[in-house]
Amino acid sequence: MAKGMFGRERGSFRASYILVLAVLAALLAAMLVLHIAFGRTSFSIAEVAKALLGVSKDAGTRHIVWNLRLPRVLVAMAAGAMLGLAGAILQVVMRNPLVEPGLIGVSAGAVLSVVLAMQWWPGAAPTSGGLSWAALAGGMAAVVLIYLLNGRRGNSGARLALTGIVATSVIQSATSLLLLRNQEGLSSVLLWNFGSLNGRVWMHWSHIWPWGLALFGLAMLLARHASLLRLGDETAAGLGLAVNRMKLLLLLAAAALTAAAVSAVGAIGFIGLIGPHIARRLVGSQPLRLFPASALLSAVLLTAADWAGQSITLTFVLPGMQHHVSSLPVGAVTTLLGAPFFLYLLRRPGARR
Repeated sequence: MAKGMFGRERGSFRASYILVLAVLAALLAAMLVLHIAFGRTSFSIAEVAKALLGVSKDAGTRHIVWNLRLPRVLVAMAAGAMLGLAGAILQVVMRNPLVEPGLIGVSAGAVLSVVLAMQWWPGAAPTSGGLSWAALAGGMAAVVLIYLLNGRRGNSGARLALTGIVATSVIQSATSLLLLRNQEGLSSVLLWNFGSLNGRVWMHWSHIWPWGLALFGLAMLLARHASLLRLGDETAAGLGLAVNRMKLLLLLAAAALTAAAVSAVGAIGFIGLIGPHIARRLVGSQPLRLFPASALLSAVLLTAADWAGQSITLTFVLPGMQHHVSSLPVGAVTTLLGAPFFLYLLRRPGARR
Protein backbone atom coordinates (compact mmCIF):
# COMPACT_ATOMS: atom_id res chain seq x y z
CA MET A 1 0.00 0.00 0.00
CA ALA A 2 2.90 2.35 0.82
CA LYS A 3 4.41 1.63 -2.57
CA GLY A 4 1.16 2.49 -4.27
CA MET A 5 0.85 5.68 -2.24
CA PHE A 6 4.37 6.82 -3.22
CA GLY A 7 3.63 5.91 -6.81
CA ARG A 8 0.51 8.08 -6.78
CA GLU A 9 2.49 10.95 -5.23
CA ARG A 10 5.16 10.70 -7.93
CA GLY A 11 2.51 10.54 -10.61
CA SER A 12 0.75 13.58 -9.17
CA PHE A 13 4.01 15.55 -9.02
CA ARG A 14 4.84 14.55 -12.60
CA ALA A 15 1.41 15.69 -13.76
CA SER A 16 1.78 19.04 -11.97
CA TYR A 17 5.23 19.49 -13.53
CA ILE A 18 3.86 18.83 -17.02
CA LEU A 19 1.03 21.27 -16.30
CA VAL A 20 3.52 23.98 -15.28
CA LEU A 21 5.52 23.48 -18.49
CA ALA A 22 2.33 23.57 -20.55
CA VAL A 23 1.20 26.82 -18.92
CA LEU A 24 4.63 28.41 -19.43
CA ALA A 25 4.69 27.31 -23.07
CA ALA A 26 1.22 28.79 -23.58
CA LEU A 27 2.31 32.06 -21.96
CA LEU A 28 5.36 32.17 -24.21
CA ALA A 29 3.23 31.62 -27.31
CA ALA A 30 0.82 34.34 -26.18
CA MET A 31 3.71 36.77 -25.57
CA LEU A 32 5.08 36.04 -29.05
CA VAL A 33 1.77 36.99 -30.67
CA LEU A 34 1.24 40.05 -28.46
CA HIS A 35 4.82 41.24 -28.99
CA ILE A 36 4.33 41.09 -32.76
CA ALA A 37 0.83 42.55 -32.79
CA PHE A 38 1.22 45.58 -30.53
CA GLY A 39 3.86 48.25 -30.94
CA ARG A 40 4.18 51.66 -32.54
CA THR A 41 2.15 50.20 -35.38
CA SER A 42 -0.50 47.82 -34.04
CA PHE A 43 -2.10 44.92 -35.87
CA SER A 44 -5.01 42.68 -35.10
CA ILE A 45 -4.37 39.05 -34.18
CA ALA A 46 -5.93 38.06 -37.52
CA GLU A 47 -3.52 40.33 -39.43
CA VAL A 48 -0.55 38.84 -37.56
CA ALA A 49 -1.74 35.30 -38.30
CA LYS A 50 -2.17 36.09 -42.01
CA ALA A 51 1.28 37.69 -42.18
CA LEU A 52 2.92 34.74 -40.42
CA LEU A 53 1.16 32.30 -42.73
CA GLY A 54 2.19 34.32 -45.79
CA VAL A 55 -1.36 35.01 -46.98
CA SER A 56 -1.51 38.72 -46.09
CA LYS A 57 -1.94 41.01 -49.11
CA ASP A 58 -0.40 44.01 -47.31
CA ALA A 59 3.32 44.15 -48.12
CA GLY A 60 3.96 46.65 -45.31
CA THR A 61 2.40 44.36 -42.71
CA ARG A 62 4.40 41.39 -43.98
CA HIS A 63 7.62 43.41 -43.82
CA ILE A 64 7.04 44.64 -40.27
CA VAL A 65 5.99 41.22 -39.00
CA TRP A 66 8.61 39.10 -40.74
CA ASN A 67 11.63 41.39 -40.95
CA LEU A 68 11.31 43.58 -37.85
CA ARG A 69 9.22 42.03 -35.09
CA LEU A 70 9.47 38.26 -35.54
CA PRO A 71 13.29 38.05 -35.44
CA ARG A 72 13.35 40.42 -32.47
CA VAL A 73 10.90 38.38 -30.41
CA LEU A 74 12.61 35.10 -31.33
CA VAL A 75 15.98 36.49 -30.21
CA ALA A 76 14.35 37.70 -26.98
CA MET A 77 12.90 34.25 -26.30
CA ALA A 78 16.18 32.48 -27.04
CA ALA A 79 18.31 34.90 -25.01
CA GLY A 80 15.91 34.78 -22.06
CA ALA A 81 15.87 30.99 -22.07
CA MET A 82 19.66 30.83 -22.22
CA LEU A 83 20.17 33.32 -19.39
CA GLY A 84 17.57 31.55 -17.25
CA LEU A 85 19.17 28.15 -17.85
CA ALA A 86 22.62 29.58 -17.08
CA GLY A 87 21.32 31.04 -13.83
CA ALA A 88 19.76 27.73 -12.80
CA ILE A 89 23.02 25.89 -13.50
CA LEU A 90 25.06 28.37 -11.47
CA GLN A 91 22.66 28.24 -8.55
CA VAL A 92 23.01 24.44 -8.49
CA VAL A 93 26.81 24.54 -8.76
CA MET A 94 27.24 27.19 -6.06
CA ARG A 95 24.25 26.04 -3.99
CA ASN A 96 23.16 29.67 -3.71
CA PRO A 97 19.76 30.96 -4.96
CA LEU A 98 21.10 34.53 -5.17
CA VAL A 99 23.62 33.75 -7.92
CA GLU A 100 23.05 35.00 -11.47
CA PRO A 101 25.15 34.81 -14.70
CA GLY A 102 26.66 38.27 -14.37
CA LEU A 103 28.37 37.14 -11.17
CA ILE A 104 30.92 34.93 -12.90
CA GLY A 105 32.30 37.69 -15.13
CA VAL A 106 30.93 36.45 -18.45
CA SER A 107 28.92 39.58 -19.24
CA ALA A 108 31.75 41.90 -18.19
CA GLY A 109 34.27 39.91 -20.22
CA ALA A 110 32.02 40.00 -23.29
CA VAL A 111 31.58 43.77 -23.09
CA LEU A 112 35.33 44.32 -22.60
CA SER A 113 36.02 42.17 -25.66
CA VAL A 114 33.54 44.23 -27.69
CA VAL A 115 35.21 47.49 -26.59
CA LEU A 116 38.63 46.15 -27.57
CA ALA A 117 37.30 44.95 -30.92
CA MET A 118 35.78 48.37 -31.61
CA GLN A 119 39.08 50.03 -30.76
CA TRP A 120 40.78 47.87 -33.38
CA TRP A 121 37.83 48.01 -35.78
CA PRO A 122 36.69 51.67 -35.85
CA GLY A 123 33.18 52.29 -37.09
CA ALA A 124 31.94 48.80 -36.29
CA ALA A 125 28.30 48.70 -35.23
CA PRO A 126 27.21 46.70 -32.19
CA THR A 127 24.91 44.65 -34.43
CA SER A 128 27.73 43.30 -36.58
CA GLY A 129 28.43 39.59 -36.59
CA GLY A 130 32.13 40.08 -35.94
CA LEU A 131 31.46 41.85 -32.65
CA SER A 132 29.09 39.07 -31.62
CA TRP A 133 31.87 36.53 -31.98
CA ALA A 134 34.23 38.85 -30.11
CA ALA A 135 31.72 39.04 -27.24
CA LEU A 136 31.37 35.27 -27.17
CA ALA A 137 35.14 34.76 -27.05
CA GLY A 138 35.59 37.40 -24.35
CA GLY A 139 32.89 35.95 -22.12
CA MET A 140 34.29 32.45 -22.31
CA ALA A 141 37.85 33.67 -21.70
CA ALA A 142 36.70 35.56 -18.59
CA VAL A 143 35.08 32.56 -16.93
CA VAL A 144 38.03 30.29 -17.71
CA LEU A 145 40.35 32.88 -16.15
CA ILE A 146 38.16 33.12 -13.04
CA TYR A 147 38.12 29.35 -12.62
CA LEU A 148 41.90 29.13 -13.03
CA LEU A 149 42.38 31.84 -10.40
CA ASN A 150 40.74 29.51 -7.91
CA GLY A 151 43.46 26.92 -8.51
CA ARG A 152 42.95 23.70 -6.61
CA ARG A 153 40.15 25.29 -4.60
CA GLY A 154 38.04 25.87 -7.70
CA ASN A 155 35.42 23.41 -6.41
CA SER A 156 34.33 25.86 -3.70
CA GLY A 157 31.13 27.61 -4.77
CA ALA A 158 31.57 30.45 -2.27
CA ARG A 159 35.20 31.05 -3.29
CA LEU A 160 34.25 30.94 -6.96
CA ALA A 161 31.48 33.50 -6.39
CA LEU A 162 33.83 35.86 -4.54
CA THR A 163 36.48 35.52 -7.25
CA GLY A 164 33.83 36.25 -9.86
CA ILE A 165 32.72 39.42 -8.06
CA VAL A 166 36.28 40.73 -7.81
CA ALA A 167 37.14 39.80 -11.41
CA THR A 168 33.92 41.39 -12.69
CA SER A 169 34.80 44.66 -10.94
CA VAL A 170 38.31 44.64 -12.41
CA ILE A 171 37.02 43.89 -15.93
CA GLN A 172 34.38 46.62 -15.70
CA SER A 173 37.02 49.09 -14.54
CA ALA A 174 39.20 48.20 -17.52
CA THR A 175 36.21 48.72 -19.82
CA SER A 176 35.54 52.15 -18.29
CA LEU A 177 39.17 53.22 -18.77
CA LEU A 178 39.09 52.19 -22.42
CA LEU A 179 35.87 54.12 -22.97
CA LEU A 180 37.32 57.22 -21.31
CA ARG A 181 40.26 57.07 -23.69
CA ASN A 182 37.97 56.88 -26.70
CA GLN A 183 34.64 58.56 -25.97
CA GLU A 184 33.64 58.39 -29.62
CA GLY A 185 32.78 54.74 -29.09
CA LEU A 186 30.61 55.46 -26.05
CA SER A 187 27.34 55.63 -27.96
CA SER A 188 27.91 52.28 -29.65
CA VAL A 189 28.89 50.44 -26.49
CA LEU A 190 26.30 51.90 -24.10
CA LEU A 191 23.35 49.89 -25.40
CA TRP A 192 25.53 46.77 -25.57
CA ASN A 193 26.51 47.28 -21.94
CA PHE A 194 22.87 47.88 -20.95
CA GLY A 195 21.47 45.06 -23.04
CA SER A 196 19.10 45.85 -25.87
CA LEU A 197 16.97 44.08 -28.47
CA ASN A 198 16.66 47.14 -30.71
CA GLY A 199 17.61 46.38 -34.30
CA ARG A 200 17.77 42.61 -33.86
CA VAL A 201 17.31 40.86 -37.20
CA TRP A 202 17.51 37.37 -38.65
CA MET A 203 21.32 37.43 -38.51
CA HIS A 204 21.16 37.53 -34.72
CA TRP A 205 18.64 34.70 -34.62
CA SER A 206 20.86 32.60 -36.89
CA HIS A 207 23.75 33.26 -34.51
CA ILE A 208 21.99 32.49 -31.25
CA TRP A 209 19.66 29.52 -31.82
CA PRO A 210 22.30 26.84 -32.63
CA TRP A 211 24.14 27.72 -29.41
CA GLY A 212 20.94 27.62 -27.40
CA LEU A 213 19.83 24.27 -28.79
CA ALA A 214 23.21 22.57 -28.38
CA LEU A 215 23.84 23.92 -24.89
CA PHE A 216 20.33 23.08 -23.68
CA GLY A 217 20.95 19.49 -24.76
CA LEU A 218 24.27 19.48 -22.93
CA ALA A 219 22.69 20.91 -19.78
CA MET A 220 20.01 18.22 -19.75
CA LEU A 221 22.66 15.52 -20.21
CA LEU A 222 24.49 16.88 -17.15
CA ALA A 223 21.34 17.50 -15.10
CA ARG A 224 21.18 14.01 -13.55
CA HIS A 225 24.78 14.31 -12.37
CA ALA A 226 24.16 17.89 -11.23
CA SER A 227 21.42 16.65 -8.90
CA LEU A 228 24.09 14.84 -6.86
CA LEU A 229 25.82 18.15 -6.15
CA ARG A 230 22.81 19.18 -4.07
CA LEU A 231 23.80 16.49 -1.56
CA GLY A 232 27.16 18.14 -0.86
CA ASP A 233 30.60 17.60 -2.37
CA GLU A 234 31.66 14.80 -0.02
CA THR A 235 28.42 12.84 -0.46
CA ALA A 236 28.49 13.31 -4.24
CA ALA A 237 32.11 12.13 -4.37
CA GLY A 238 31.19 9.13 -2.22
CA LEU A 239 28.52 8.22 -4.78
CA GLY A 240 31.15 8.16 -7.52
CA LEU A 241 30.79 11.64 -8.98
CA ALA A 242 33.94 13.45 -10.14
CA VAL A 243 32.90 16.64 -8.37
CA ASN A 244 35.53 19.05 -9.68
CA ARG A 245 35.16 17.85 -13.25
CA MET A 246 31.36 18.04 -13.13
CA LYS A 247 31.43 21.54 -11.63
CA LEU A 248 33.82 22.69 -14.36
CA LEU A 249 31.61 21.23 -17.10
CA LEU A 250 28.50 22.86 -15.66
CA LEU A 251 30.32 26.17 -15.18
CA LEU A 252 31.53 26.11 -18.80
CA ALA A 253 28.01 25.30 -20.00
CA ALA A 254 26.59 28.24 -18.02
CA ALA A 255 29.37 30.49 -19.31
CA ALA A 256 28.76 29.48 -22.92
CA LEU A 257 25.01 30.07 -22.53
CA THR A 258 25.60 33.51 -21.05
CA ALA A 259 28.30 34.51 -23.52
CA ALA A 260 26.20 33.45 -26.51
CA ALA A 261 23.22 35.42 -25.19
CA VAL A 262 25.34 38.49 -24.43
CA SER A 263 26.91 38.30 -27.88
CA ALA A 264 23.45 38.71 -29.42
CA VAL A 265 21.63 41.08 -27.04
CA GLY A 266 24.22 42.59 -24.70
CA ALA A 267 24.61 42.33 -20.95
CA ILE A 268 21.04 41.89 -19.67
CA GLY A 269 20.94 41.50 -15.91
CA PHE A 270 18.69 39.79 -13.37
CA ILE A 271 16.80 37.52 -15.80
CA GLY A 272 19.10 34.67 -14.74
CA LEU A 273 18.20 35.39 -11.11
CA ILE A 274 14.44 35.96 -11.27
CA GLY A 275 13.54 33.15 -13.67
CA PRO A 276 15.26 30.25 -11.87
CA HIS A 277 14.11 31.45 -8.46
CA ILE A 278 10.43 31.54 -9.45
CA ALA A 279 10.82 28.25 -11.35
CA ARG A 280 12.21 26.62 -8.21
CA ARG A 281 9.08 27.64 -6.33
CA LEU A 282 6.95 26.04 -9.05
CA VAL A 283 8.74 22.76 -9.82
CA GLY A 284 11.29 22.23 -7.04
CA SER A 285 15.08 22.24 -7.13
CA GLN A 286 15.68 18.95 -8.95
CA PRO A 287 17.83 19.99 -11.97
CA LEU A 288 16.01 17.69 -14.41
CA ARG A 289 12.86 19.72 -13.75
CA LEU A 290 14.39 23.04 -12.80
CA PHE A 291 16.45 23.55 -15.97
CA PRO A 292 13.57 23.39 -18.53
CA ALA A 293 11.21 25.38 -16.30
CA SER A 294 13.83 28.09 -15.74
CA ALA A 295 14.48 28.37 -19.47
CA LEU A 296 10.78 28.70 -20.34
CA LEU A 297 9.96 31.15 -17.55
CA SER A 298 12.97 33.35 -18.28
CA ALA A 299 12.04 33.44 -21.97
CA VAL A 300 8.58 34.68 -20.98
CA LEU A 301 10.06 37.31 -18.65
CA LEU A 302 12.53 38.75 -21.16
CA THR A 303 9.93 38.85 -23.94
CA ALA A 304 7.46 40.62 -21.63
CA ALA A 305 10.16 43.08 -20.47
CA ASP A 306 11.05 43.96 -24.06
CA TRP A 307 7.38 44.42 -24.94
CA ALA A 308 6.96 46.76 -21.96
CA GLY A 309 10.12 48.70 -22.80
CA GLN A 310 8.99 49.46 -26.35
CA SER A 311 6.34 51.88 -25.06
CA ILE A 312 9.03 54.26 -23.73
CA THR A 313 11.15 56.51 -25.97
CA LEU A 314 14.32 58.15 -24.70
CA THR A 315 16.48 61.00 -25.98
CA PHE A 316 20.17 60.78 -25.10
CA VAL A 317 22.24 63.94 -24.75
CA LEU A 318 25.58 62.27 -24.00
CA PRO A 319 28.53 63.16 -26.28
CA GLY A 320 28.03 61.47 -29.60
CA MET A 321 24.49 60.34 -28.70
CA GLN A 322 22.30 63.20 -29.91
CA HIS A 323 19.67 60.89 -31.34
CA HIS A 324 16.46 59.22 -30.30
CA VAL A 325 16.49 55.60 -29.16
CA SER A 326 13.37 53.86 -30.41
CA SER A 327 12.58 52.29 -27.04
CA LEU A 328 13.85 51.81 -23.51
CA PRO A 329 16.61 49.16 -23.57
CA VAL A 330 15.32 45.87 -22.23
CA GLY A 331 18.30 45.67 -19.89
CA ALA A 332 17.07 48.81 -18.12
CA VAL A 333 13.62 47.25 -17.71
CA THR A 334 15.01 44.03 -16.23
CA THR A 335 17.20 46.05 -13.85
CA LEU A 336 14.22 48.10 -12.68
CA LEU A 337 12.38 44.83 -11.98
CA GLY A 338 15.32 42.80 -10.75
CA ALA A 339 16.81 45.17 -8.17
CA PRO A 340 13.69 45.20 -5.93
CA PHE A 341 13.36 41.44 -6.40
CA PHE A 342 16.94 40.94 -5.26
CA LEU A 343 16.37 43.13 -2.19
CA TYR A 344 13.25 41.09 -1.40
CA LEU A 345 15.29 37.87 -1.54
CA LEU A 346 17.90 39.36 0.78
CA ARG A 347 15.25 40.21 3.37
CA ARG A 348 13.75 36.73 3.37
CA PRO A 349 14.57 34.32 6.23
CA GLY A 350 17.60 32.23 5.27
CA ALA A 351 19.24 34.94 3.18
CA ARG A 352 21.97 35.39 5.78
CA ARG A 353 22.76 31.68 5.61
